[in-house]
Amino acid sequence: MRVYVHFKPSPQDAGHHEWTFVSKNEFTHVHEAISLFLQAYNRKFQACTTLTLDDVEASLPNAPKPLDPKKKLSHLLCEDSCELELKMRHQSESSGHPATKGPSSSVAVETMLALAEKHKLKSAWRSAKARTSSIAQAPLTAASVWETVLRDMDPLNVPAMMGLVDLYMQSCKWTKAKQSIQRTLAVVNDPQSPVALRLAFLNAKCDVQLRQDRAAAETLQQVLIHPALANEPHLEHDAKILLAEALYAGAPASQEVALAMLMDLLELSNESDLDAIALYSQIAHDRGKPAEAIQMILKVLVGRAKDKRVQARCAAFLDAPGGIALLHQSLDPMSVSTAAAYAYLATVTKDHGAIHASLACFRQAVHLVPLDATYALNYVHALEVCASYADAFAFVKSFLAANSAATVGRVSCAAIARILDAYATLDDARGSWGAITMTWHETHVRVNGNDDDDSFQRTAAAVDLSPDQLDFLALLCTLVKILFVQGCLRPLPALVAAIEPTRYRCGHLLHTTSIRNEHAYYSCISQLLCIPSLVPFSTRPIYVCGDSHTLATAWRVISVHGHDRVLVPSLVTGLKHWHLRPESTFYPKVNFYNVVQTIPHGADVVFLFGEIDCREGLLLAVEKCRYETLDEGMTKTISIFMDVLQTLVRDRGFRAYVHPIVPVLNETRPIVQQYNAHFKRKVDASACAQWLDFFDALLTPAHKLQPSFELDGTHLHPAYLDLLAHAIERVDK
Repeated sequence: MRVYVHFKPSPQDAGHHEWTFVSKNEFTHVHEAISLFLQAYNRKFQACTTLTLDDVEASLPNAPKPLDPKKKLSHLLCEDSCELELKMRHQSESSGHPATKGPSSSVAVETMLALAEKHKLKSAWRSAKARTSSIAQAPLTAASVWETVLRDMDPLNVPAMMGLVDLYMQSCKWTKAKQSIQRTLAVVNDPQSPVALRLAFLNAKCDVQLRQDRAAAETLQQVLIHPALANEPHLEHDAKILLAEALYAGAPASQEVALAMLMDLLELSNESDLDAIALYSQIAHDRGKPAEAIQMILKVLVGRAKDKRVQARCAAFLDAPGGIALLHQSLDPMSVSTAAAYAYLATVTKDHGAIHASLACFRQAVHLVPLDATYALNYVHALEVCASYADAFAFVKSFLAANSAATVGRVSCAAIARILDAYATLDDARGSWGAITMTWHETHVRVNGNDDDDSFQRTAAAVDLSPDQLDFLALLCTLVKILFVQGCLRPLPALVAAIEPTRYRCGHLLHTTSIRNEHAYYSCISQLLCIPSLVPFSTRPIYVCGDSHTLATAWRVISVHGHDRVLVPSLVTGLKHWHLRPESTFYPKVNFYNVVQTIPHGADVVFLFGEIDCREGLLLAVEKCRYETLDEGMTKTISIFMDVLQTLVRDRGFRAYVHPIVPVLNETRPIVQQYNAHFKRKVDASACAQWLDFFDALLTPAHKLQPSFELDGTHLHPAYLDLLAHAIERVDK
């Protein structure tokens, strides 16, 4: 639905402006569209007299009568759009048309609050924007709706205040949330009301997050004797759990009180209270009872499989010394029926950075079910996180040998195993492939000009591979990635020749499946293999440590001050600058530090990260109101990375260069440009790295990517590397 609202004040309406507002928001009634127009208008023309619903009325173009504000817009649509004319009420009165009474100011407030609630339910805290034409740009958000109500309509509106409290809490802005809570409490007339009770509880939650445990405990003790609590059994339970958590963070005497509270809750629930069990498990682990703790947290995890706090606690327990041995006591390591549980725990522990526990669980899963391609694939990915590429290669070889009868399309385990037979270890595969030719044919690779092969004559209309077949194909794609980034190019032509017919048959449809990431890496690498020349030798290397954009640099030779330098990839999959913050445990951060450890002390290193922040991380964070603006988010995430880089340069003696974020995607290029501007200033102001200043040369005067630097729509072509070389020369004079 597209709604056009035209406002044309008469000459006597001094101080008001003619304006057209266009929105794609989904409305039900006319007054909702008017409310959004008024919000946008009042924000745009702040110096003017504020307009309210009582000041204006709407009609269809050239219609003699105003519309009922409660009329449904669906009855007014013409080809999914609706055009409304808005005018001041006195205009219709003076022209002889009777003015209909519009919604009262209280109705207007309720309309605005209902709109904000819609945004909140969609978790569209900041977005839910009215996408407008070039006539007007007016972002409308849950936050701005609440702020508008409080600023322009009802400064003491408690629901709007509560909305801002919820907003700050979901964005983890605990101090701001507390401030909003205090402002709201100041206007709540009845301290014994349910609203006052909820606010007190939320205030205690903020205190716990801010490590103000004594204040939280005092507040919660008052909450538990609040008269309104009798009608809030769930809140009473949550307050007891939170009080136990706050007390346990205090002195030993308080800890014993917390333990007694939890025992009471467990007794009352017949030991089914998962919140109490989860907190009790932490106490048990802290007090030297890890076996009991693991049993309890596993019980909680069964009931709360998606709870990240529970996952993190489980990961920490299993990663602690002896954790896996204790897990074996709870989960039979000899039964095939437990393989799925081990694989699930492996994923949970990996996601929370407990990579050693993850590897142990994956090893158990693949031992119990050696023919399962899904377990094998995820085990290899965990080995990649550890930069254990030789182990990954050896495991893939053993998996292929054990599954010789398995096939996917035209490729079989047996055929791939025969290709790898010549390479006992990963090191044996190191080097170039010789005289074999690989050429890119728009959609696929041909090896040695195999034009007679009819495998490339047809494509599937849909992906008809089973989940296990997809994961087997993903395992082969990952094998190609590992060989490529390790400079083990010798087997690649034969592997690509074996894989390509099956991959080509499904083509880009694989990007819609669960293996889209593995396929994307393979597709990029297969194109790069067709571009001469690759030199997998590390003579005078420059290491390029980055995300998938590192692939375009891999094993290419650049000339720096007349000397050939080989670019050696140090790939870290999926890393954002944001992942490197101190409190993060997400596995890309673990992967980053493991990869950095493989780079020699004192090496020249180009760092190439930040594109994923621009593509998804920042926009989502701003939408959730973790930052007020993109600029604030950029400044924060860049600072995180620069702090890490400064430490690496100090501890590892790297000569560090920072590669600008690449502007390949049309959709994110404006954000990339803005991010690079902040990034360059930060690097230039530092003493730990040099900014490689060639970003503008990647773009045309129209700010499009230079055609010669296009590869696959996502990554740069190696043709850009001359720019990289010249930039290094300029900073290394």
